[in-house]
Amino acid sequence: MKAPDNARNSPRALLLTAAACFAGVRPASAGMPSYDLSDMARLRLEEISFFVVLFLACGGVLWFLWNYVAKGIPNLPRLEFKRALGLMGILSLGMLLVLSMISGARELLTPGAWRKQGSTYQVTDPASEPLRRQALEHLRSALMTYAREHGGSFPSHDYTPEIPEHLWRAPDASGTRFIYVGGKPGSEPPQVLACEPAHFRNPRFVLMTDGKIQQLDTARVREALAKPTP
Repeated sequence: MKAPDNARNSPRALLLTAAACFAGVRPASAGMPSYDLSDMARLRLEEISFFVVLFLACGGVLWFLWNYVAKGIPNLPRLEFKRALGLMGILSLGMLLVLSMISGARELLTPGAWRKQGSTYQVTDPASEPLRRQALEHLRSALMTYAREHGGSFPSHDYTPEIPEHLWRAPDASGTRFIYVGGKPGSEPPQVLACEPAHFRNPRFVLMTDGKIQQLDTARVREALAKPTP
């Protein structure tokens, strides 16, 4: 039964249709094709919309403050809203340039203080030496317990369920994992079993297959990692 036109155009029907659209439910289109954005595109559109609204709001604040100050200074010209947006864009680019220069200056003054993480850089924040050694001691205890319970063999990889995940993580701000090599407990001479990630400062703590914890330079660690595991 077809609903009358006045029922379809009533305020109640219009409100229900609008509520369905805001809820993400599209009304039936009687076989007509309907188009919608993907989840990723919708998120990107929401992020762009947020920054556009924020940029317009900051431009409005700048426009209001400029004209408010201009009332007390006769020689200061009034500012239009579109010119306020242009000035806001110039200030934003200037702030971006200053932040980039600060990041570059930090890298030049403190080599190794920043490390590449994807397309950006993060501050390298290795913990103190006692905390670094303690983290490797906890991993050593877990590896030795594993070897005793599995016929004297260390795990073949560092994702074994018998060892908790947090023991594989080095004590830095980003929680990078220890580099695990593997080997046999009684190998002679002792080989590198696990070591700190490359962004830790020299010398790096290294766990040997005999259970000892040593400090080696990065060059010696690379040589040890390049050797085949017996």
